Amino acid sequence: MAMRARNYRVLHESSELLWEKLAMLSDAQRAVFEDRFLISWIHHDFALEGTVLTVPEIKAAIDDEIISAPSLIPSYYHIIALRDGIRYVLSQRGKPVTLSLDWLKHLHALLLPLDRKDQVQYRKDNPIHRLYFHDLAPADKISYRMRKLTDWFRTEECKRAHPLELAAEIHREIIRIFPWAEISGRVARLAMNHILVSEEYWPAIIHAVDRQRYYDALRHDQDQLLELMVEAVETGIKSSNRMYRQIVDASRRY
Repeated sequence: MAMRARNYRVLHESSELLWEKLAMLSDAQRAVFEDRFLISWIHHDFALEGTVLTVPEIKAAIDDEIISAPSLIPSYYHIIALRDGIRYVLSQRGKPVTLSLDWLKHLHALLLPLDRKDQVQYRKDNPIHRLYFHDLAPADKISYRMRKLTDWFRTEECKRAHPLELAAEIHREIIRIFPWAEISGRVARLAMNHILVSEEYWPAIIHAVDRQRYYDALRHDQDQLLELMVEAVETGIKSSNRMYRQIVDASRRY
């Protein structure tokens, strides 16, 4: 799991500036930003895995003021679980992450939908029809590969790794192991963003238009995934700054 030092100072400074600007919004303005940001994150994360959700569908699931039956939206519980996972990650900004197997299991538990909270075991088979086309760890090797990954958490190499490179590497390894049958990809992306946000970086939301590039990157070396992740952070900062300006400008008109 070799790492190469790079200079990400500008990206970190841009992220910190955006966090500071958002902190100066009024409660009403911040609620508008967070609502739009949350919907966008959920939309793109689901689209990466082939489920295209509309804004009304997402709002029906996550808005407590909208009463809707889960049977009307097949992904209802998954949407709520992802919302809770995102909120948890954002709440941990600036707080150190304790890398461990328990940490990964906690993220997995957050992302389990309400009707499947008891499905915590590693997958027992090797899926034939699946979204991810890279080689997955055989089912009987998952425990070993997860121990190997979490043993690496305790090494000096891991402790010295730059947060961006660490986030990309952990994402890549979780995806390659694919420990849980359904939501391993979502766990990998949440783990990646947990590390980024804890270090005051803006989260990396990989857009639906980069879906094929994302899958290709997972089949190749870490540098391609790292490049895509860094671009996602940069794009997210730009789009969030535009949204911030739109919200501020709209408030000034009243």
